[in-house]
Amino acid sequence: MPTTRGLERLIFFTDAVVAIAITLLILPLVDAASVHSDTEKTAAHFFTEEWPQVLAFLISFAVIARLWVAHHTLFEHVASYNGRVIFLSLAWVFTIVVLPLPTAMSAEFDTEKLTIVFYLGTMLVSSLLLTLLSLTVRGNSQLEASENPIDPRGVRGTAVMTILFGIALVVAVLVPGVNYLALLLLVLAGPIERVLGRRAARVT
Repeated sequence: MPTTRGLERLIFFTDAVVAIAITLLILPLVDAASVHSDTEKTAAHFFTEEWPQVLAFLISFAVIARLWVAHHTLFEHVASYNGRVIFLSLAWVFTIVVLPLPTAMSAEFDTEKLTIVFYLGTMLVSSLLLTLLSLTVRGNSQLEASENPIDPRGVRGTAVMTILFGIALVVAVLVPGVNYLALLLLVLAGPIERVLGRRAARVT
């Protein structure tokens, strides 16, 4: 039988993995700084030469942080769990663990479609899994906290992010020269959610 202790352990486990993964993002920059110090180059040289790694770190940090916030917010509404919740949570954790690898590849290798697909595809799958988790919990009396049910805006928000990740992936692959700049589409999430929220309010 699922217990409160078991749910807490699941949450603690995912939080710990995210903390480790987000920390690993900085390690390539630490190694690069050590190499630069051995060659007696200045800090200005470091940031000039390693800006692709710095940019990749900042983007991936922001993405993982955004995904963790969504996961944290979702589990504020979870009262229990089942096998499906565990499976989706572990699959989501897997995407977070993998993300430092395409992050490093995007900084080290020339821009290739395979690297772009690996990088943005990992983000897309991670967001999709959060959407599936939200849909699994919402409306399920055995999983959802009766005193704190999931707001429809929460599900809508994760779905919007998933769709935008998918569009960003397609644009990055098909439109020459766009590459990782396609992630700028994610800034549309807020405006789109507000528009959808107003429409939903009119319907109700």
